Amino acid sequence: MVILAHLLAVSIGSVLYVAAGIGLVIFFHELGHFAVAKWCNVSVERFSIGFGPVIGRVKWGETEYVISIVPFGGYVKMLGQDDIDPSQLTSDEIAEDPRSYSAKNVPQRMAIISAGVIMNLITGLLFFACAYGLGVGTEQPIVGLVQVGLPAWEAGMEPGDRIRRINGDSISSFEDVILSVALAPSQRLLFQEPEDLVALLDPGPASEELRSRFATRRIRLPHDAIVVADTSSQWSIKSGPTSLFQLTRSGSGLAVSGNMLKVEGSRGVGTSAQSMTWNVLPRGKGTGRKIGLGPEHDTQFLAPETGPAGWPASRAKPALQDKDRLKQINDTPITSVAQMRRYQARHANQELVYQIEREGEAGPIEITVPPSRFLTLGISMDIGQVTSIRDRSPANTAGLRIGDKLITVNGRDIGKSVNPLELPNFLAKLSGQEVKIEVLRPQPTGEPETIALTVTPDDQPGWLNPPEQQSSPLAIPSLGLAFDCTVNILTVTPGSPAEKAGIQSGDQISQVTITLKQLSTETKPTTFDITFDDQNANWAHAIWMIQRSDESKPVLLHVVGADGKERDIGVTPWRNPDRDWYLPKRGTRHYPLNEMRQATGIGNAMGLAFNHAETTLARIWLTLRSLFTGDISVTELHGPIGIARAAYNVAETSVSKLLIFLGFLSLNLAVINFLPIPVLDGGHMVFLTWEAVTRRRPSERVLIAATYFGLAFVLLLMVTVIFLDIERMWSP
Repeated sequence: MVILAHLLAVSIGSVLYVAAGIGLVIFFHELGHFAVAKWCNVSVERFSIGFGPVIGRVKWGETEYVISIVPFGGYVKMLGQDDIDPSQLTSDEIAEDPRSYSAKNVPQRMAIISAGVIMNLITGLLFFACAYGLGVGTEQPIVGLVQVGLPAWEAGMEPGDRIRRINGDSISSFEDVILSVALAPSQRLLFQEPEDLVALLDPGPASEELRSRFATRRIRLPHDAIVVADTSSQWSIKSGPTSLFQLTRSGSGLAVSGNMLKVEGSRGVGTSAQSMTWNVLPRGKGTGRKIGLGPEHDTQFLAPETGPAGWPASRAKPALQDKDRLKQINDTPITSVAQMRRYQARHANQELVYQIEREGEAGPIEITVPPSRFLTLGISMDIGQVTSIRDRSPANTAGLRIGDKLITVNGRDIGKSVNPLELPNFLAKLSGQEVKIEVLRPQPTGEPETIALTVTPDDQPGWLNPPEQQSSPLAIPSLGLAFDCTVNILTVTPGSPAEKAGIQSGDQISQVTITLKQLSTETKPTTFDITFDDQNANWAHAIWMIQRSDESKPVLLHVVGADGKERDIGVTPWRNPDRDWYLPKRGTRHYPLNEMRQATGIGNAMGLAFNHAETTLARIWLTLRSLFTGDISVTELHGPIGIARAAYNVAETSVSKLLIFLGFLSLNLAVINFLPIPVLDGGHMVFLTWEAVTRRRPSERVLIAATYFGLAFVLLLMVTVIFLDIERMWSP
């Protein structure tokens, strides 16, 4: 029985491989059992693909061949072997028939039982080899997106970085990155003495409290903290004081639970490339574990209509076209999207000339793309606390901490004199110079203290990583920190749309409704809401979303006044001509950065197939281990409905992707079907091994009890995953 294998084969919540060929894989599995049974002269009564009501059958010789309506399993019914009636295995009457399964010796029965698994291993390799013969496109393991405030950003990773190894395992595609993060084993990091931890903390009541309470609690560790994972290795906490660890008592020390990843790679290209190592502590658990990375894209543009309406790319002259390839901006050659974005952010207020390579054109084409100011409402919010600090950043070096609130920069008040949203650009213009800042730092007891610091910004443009999500803080790349921007209005610009609409200092915004700009006037307007609360009060995200709004339509603000009265106010956004604040992006969309791997011959195809199979088997083992250790929850399993929904998506991709999945599924069946669970092939092998060692068969009572346990386990798992599939279908 192979249904359990299908249920566990897609246990990773983010389903990376799906297929429409499940029945084919099942057929080969059962064909292995069938062929070896015939070779051993066992009477095969039925060969079935699927379960449930029969939709087709044919009798050929002594065997009935059946196709059933549910294609998520199959079986070969032999004389003397029946998972539903295990007593046949111990029946002396059936064993007297020389063509019964139970009449065969142990090696023959082992060969029959293991044949399905062996067939899956063989067909898995063949599927992979055929896929590489056709060519398999994979996303290169190059970083395109680093989400502000998440572990990779804190560790210092940048767009354009190439990842080569994670925890010593070779990385050849971005998919490998995702799986390595999701399947990283938990490890127990241990401070050898409690005092080692206390010594790293600032002296004061907080340290004394920790010293007296070695109970479970959460704490942010300093950037230079050292924890010992085992006697042979040490991990330096590279993600700065932003890393949250769970501390628990462990003898005389404090244990730290986490999934620290050692990420090795390179930065730069050619002879200028530098080897890099980042120690990254993922957040979340199981398939929800993340470090905040996205793949790089190609310099080849998607059609302009795929980008945001009204952005500079839509006003390029002459117009950009689908599959145009960017070769140069102004006089600077461009080799990556990461480089393109940095250049555009540095020259946000300038008209740019793209040099384009276009199919069918003999030479390069020059396209002019205008700049565009930010759409604003004319309000300046109160700045929130620092939420993240990057490793080895100017902010880290200067002594800034999580929880600090920036209040002045070079004597200018932040919020009144300098808009917090313009702070990233303001400080970028001061790169290389000493900048005096003041921060308000919370104290364990009493009022916050004002701290004066000196920081030297790096040459990093502002708004390089805009807050695309409501939970994303706003980064100051030149300092290497991120902060929240509150929804509390400090000042209103005279003559601005906000002032004309009646917005006042002291007002608070609780909700924003934005009307998106459409490519065509015939398209029905689309609106979406952003609601602010104590957990999500991020004005920076709202202002970034306003950049996609229809300038002719007011942004609806739900405002709570200083007097507590609530009102709805419409404010039409504007591009303030007095502000030198320009969009860091031009609104282009890009094709994925894929690498085609195609075998040069049969030998090369088999070599690639063996390598792929080795990696796949290792991942299957890691997935199973994560399930049993609890790193991956049972709620992340997918069942028949989930497989069917996903199968459609793969059918729309390519033949090679379909073949890769079939190979993946085949190896899953091989491994999972050999788990020592009654009614699976592995369970049968356990009983056969017992018989070979003891020279006697398990009793009928043991076989029946084990079989019913196995069936109950499979049935419970089926009901669980079907329920989870249905729940996902109805989830928003």
